[in-house]
Amino acid sequence: MTHNSLHTKRFISLDLARGMMLLLVALAHASLYAGSTLLSRPESMHSMDTILNYISVFVVDNRARPMFAFLFGYGLTLIVASYLKRNRTIRDAKMSLYRRALYLMIFGFFLSVIVGGQDILAIYGAALLCITWLIFKSDKVLKRAIAIISALFVVILPVMWGSMAVMLQEENALQLTYTSYSENLSSQFMQFITGGPFLGNLALPIVVSLLLGIWAGRKKLLNEQPDHKPLLKKVAIIGITVSILGAIPQALYSNGIIELGPLFSGLIFSLHMITGIIGGVSYAAIFGLIGPKLIQKELFVRPITALGKRSLTFFMLNEALLVVFLSTYTLNLGETFGLTVSWSIAFGIWLLALLIATILEKKQLNGPMDHLFRKLVHRKPREEKQGIA
Repeated sequence: MTHNSLHTKRFISLDLARGMMLLLVALAHASLYAGSTLLSRPESMHSMDTILNYISVFVVDNRARPMFAFLFGYGLTLIVASYLKRNRTIRDAKMSLYRRALYLMIFGFFLSVIVGGQDILAIYGAALLCITWLIFKSDKVLKRAIAIISALFVVILPVMWGSMAVMLQEENALQLTYTSYSENLSSQFMQFITGGPFLGNLALPIVVSLLLGIWAGRKKLLNEQPDHKPLLKKVAIIGITVSILGAIPQALYSNGIIELGPLFSGLIFSLHMITGIIGGVSYAAIFGLIGPKLIQKELFVRPITALGKRSLTFFMLNEALLVVFLSTYTLNLGETFGLTVSWSIAFGIWLLALLIATILEKKQLNGPMDHLFRKLVHRKPREEKQGIA
């Protein structure tokens, strides 16, 4: 989510995708404050809520997160390439990634436990700790790992979510928000120290999207090269189709059109999640296609790409503001006014982020959290330190 310099060559497709991704993530998390759970949508207060519930299932839920992870994986290949271009060793690159993983978990701890926001940073950090070694393996090993891990999740997810739905039958919910700050603090702290970020990677197939992003980064699929357009078009068309078809059962169930037992509700949620990986990748492909065409339209593009360059800062800011406006222990606008208001607030927060990011871009300043993260992660090689000494 962070980058080496504001002045190095960047790809507009990546920054555009990251900027739009922040909107999708904000909308997904706003739904949780409106009464959504991982297995169901919030109750509609009026027809607009119903429309947004369907839009969310087809476009946002379990699709924003895979896109996020895919872009994260893609960025890792750029980081490694940057290290090697500067004649740094593979060991230096590996240690940089391990530090990145560690500090993602620390930043995630701060966001989820102290701030009380919906976090995915720590889960990404845990995933990166587990797969860093694969980044330096051959394409053959990487593709084999993707195939094996994907096959495992096809088995794990239905079993896990089906079992979870059965266990939650009496409560009929999987609550992700809390009634007080102290309750959130204690619960999130216990989840974290008992391995929550690592267990989260079993319930959410982050690793698959991450590895797909690494593979795409090796092939430079989003580097705005014309010869990649045919493949990106195929991925976009097939991916969107699969994503929509895979969302239909979840849309019907979560909006109360059909009734299913808890076991089947867990199974169709798994289908929604698995097809969402393909959907998230297709979103990235779409931005890979449209990014180069938007270069001339700076008035429209610059604010979003400025936001994408500072995605860590504004992800954390957006989540903190969602807590302030929507959480049950603050202003509680989410459950009080429902999904339409919650999404409107999330969209307003994203617009505010666009404004601030544009100002930072004009002043050629990084986001403060991006700057801190980069300062913590990057280390000078031992030889340079000795030379300075």
